[in-house]
Amino acid sequence: MGDDRERDLFGNPVRANRGRPGRPALEVTAEDRDAVEAALVRGWSNERIARAVGISPASLKRYFRAALHHRDVAREKMELAMFATVARQAMAGNMSAVKQLRDMMHGDQLARSSAEMRKIQAEAEARGVGLGKKEAAQLGAQAASQSDEWGDLLKASGFH
Repeated sequence: MGDDRERDLFGNPVRANRGRPGRPALEVTAEDRDAVEAALVRGWSNERIARAVGISPASLKRYFRAALHHRDVAREKMELAMFATVARQAMAGNMSAVKQLRDMMHGDQLARSSAEMRKIQAEAEARGVGLGKKEAAQLGAQAASQSDEWGDLLKASGFH
């Protein structure tokens, strides 16, 4: 059986007033929740999210308080969910997922190596020692090569 409610140009239900004065109460849909969470992952402001969803900033704060409360970790939660999904598919033997997982892990390792290199350079500068790019890159590569992350992962997955 189809939805008998009227919809606007974008497929959103047109909310009926139900015979009462004033605006009707907001009917939050799963699509609204997903849209708000996706916008938070993108780093959008409350005003921009409210405009996109078609509500006022006050209604956004009222009806989506829990999601807005976790704004600072929305991106990390999304990245973790994506990583977990890809990891499950890779462990099930999906070779595209294996490649994607490898690329994701490589990106994480590059980020850690860059952070380590910045730390080494900052420590050297604090000591008054100038550290060139080649020396910093070499120290960063040494730190990365001493990491056991790949070995442990491969052992746990049965790919060793």
